[in-house]
Amino acid sequence: MATQMIHSPYDVAEFRHVLGHVPTSVAIVTAMSRGRPVGVTVGSFSSVSLDPPLVTFFIDRSSRTWPRLNESSTFTVNVLGADHAHLCRAFSRRDVDRFEGVAWEPSDGGNPMLADAMVVLDCSRYKVDILGDHIQVVGRVDAMRLRTARPPLVFYRGDFLQFAAD
Repeated sequence: MATQMIHSPYDVAEFRHVLGHVPTSVAIVTAMSRGRPVGVTVGSFSSVSLDPPLVTFFIDRSSRTWPRLNESSTFTVNVLGADHAHLCRAFSRRDVDRFEGVAWEPSDGGNPMLADAMVVLDCSRYKVDILGDHIQVVGRVDAMRLRTARPPLVFYRGDFLQFAAD
């Protein structure tokens, strides 16, 4: 089936609609800032390099959480499992304690490691760049842990994919 090619990348709504058809995993990036945990949901987490081991995430330049995350030279990426949409929503809220009622413990690097995360990556900041309306953060993986091999939480077309039971 042929589809019409859209040539205007400047229509923000259409750009978002088209890219909404590309599934993305969901992660919560956490750090310690001023002795308190800070965290934010990101839907743009990816591996970058095997040697050295690098990962990346993007965060909106207007994020009010980024300045606190940026105070730390280390962070932890907590990749969520399919049954943890509630955590994604909790860490997307504004003006609330995102850690209220959330079980966590310090990772090897001292950052919040969410008890329900399926994959945990302790990272040290490698590079930060401003790209358009987002900030790209690249981290070097210093430690990692696979806690469970269940399906990941995947964002697709404005909602979460539901996986059928095996």
